[in-house]
Amino acid sequence: MRLILLVALLALAPVAAQAADPAPTIFAPGVISGAANDGAPTFMPDGRTIFFERTNGAWTAIVTSSLAAGRWSKPVLAPFASAYSDQQPALSPDGRFVVFESTRPDPAATGDKPRTLAHLYRAEFQGGRWSEAKPLPETVNFSRRVFKPSVARNGDLYFMADTGPAGPPAWRLFVSRWADGAYRKAEPLRFSDGQYGDVDPYVAPDQSYLIFSSKDRPPFKDGHEHLFLVTRQADGWSAPRPLRYAGDEPGADDGEAQVSPDGKTLYFTSGRTLPAPPTPRTRAAVAEALDRMQSWDNSNSNVWTLPLAPYLAAADAGR
Repeated sequence: MRLILLVALLALAPVAAQAADPAPTIFAPGVISGAANDGAPTFMPDGRTIFFERTNGAWTAIVTSSLAAGRWSKPVLAPFASAYSDQQPALSPDGRFVVFESTRPDPAATGDKPRTLAHLYRAEFQGGRWSEAKPLPETVNFSRRVFKPSVARNGDLYFMADTGPAGPPAWRLFVSRWADGAYRKAEPLRFSDGQYGDVDPYVAPDQSYLIFSSKDRPPFKDGHEHLFLVTRQADGWSAPRPLRYAGDEPGADDGEAQVSPDGKTLYFTSGRTLPAPPTPRTRAAVAEALDRMQSWDNSNSNVWTLPLAPYLAAADAGR
C-alpha cells in the first residue's frame, strides 16, 4: 500500500527541470518584448521569421519580425492582419498556413452595432504571399469565444473555447481533427473538464505533449494562470503537471505557450518584472532600471523563455 501511494504521489509531482528551478529569460527585450503587451511568438520552420500579437489593452494586432545578423527586426503589421483586433497566431509546422483569433462583426447580426465574435480564421501561404484570411467552420467556431489555436503536423487543431451560456467565460480545451480536407466536430480534451479555467494550449507537432495554462488548478490557488504539461499516454493524456520555475509564485499570469521549431525552447508571455534595484541603491542602478522600465520592464506582458527538454525528461521519468 505504501508503495502504491508513493507511485501515485510521484505521478502527480510537479515537473521541475532540475533540483533548483530554472529562471526564465526575457526574449529580445526592447524589440519583441517591448513597452506594450506582447504575446509569445509562433515560428516559420526555419526559425528566422516570427508572428506574434501586440496589444495596448484596447485593441490587438498581429505583427511579424525577422532575424538577421543575430538581431530581430522591428515588428511590422503582418500581411494577413485585418482592420479588426487579431491575435494569437499559430503557424502550421510546415509554415503553409496560419490560424489566428479575430474579433469581427457577426455576419448574421443586424442593427447599427452588430455584436462581435471572437472566432478563428485561417490564411494560406502560397507563392511567397499570404492569402486573405477566412473563418473556420462551425465545427471549430461553435462558441462566441474561441481563442489560442495550435496546429499539429497532421492538421489537427487544438484551441480553447468558452462553454458557458452567458456571463463570465467558462474555458475548456478542445481538438478538431483534420480528416478528408475538413475540420471535424470539436471534442473536449478529457483532462479539461471545466472544473478549472484551462486556456492557451500548445500541442507538439507529433502530439506527444501539450502545454497549457490553468487558473486555480492545484497546487496553485492564487487566482493566476500557471503553465501545465500533459504527455501522450496509451489511453490518452496524462494527468496535468505544473511546470515549476523561479518566479512562478503568485503575482502574474503565465500563458500563451509556444515552442521553437527545433523543440528546444519554451516561449510564454508573462507580466512578471525584474526585481527592483537592491537598497541602498546607487543612482546608476536606478537609471539602468528606469531605462528597462521605459523599454519593457513595466509589468506589461512580455515574452520569456525556458529550456524545454528537462521538463519533458522529468515527465517521462514520472510515468
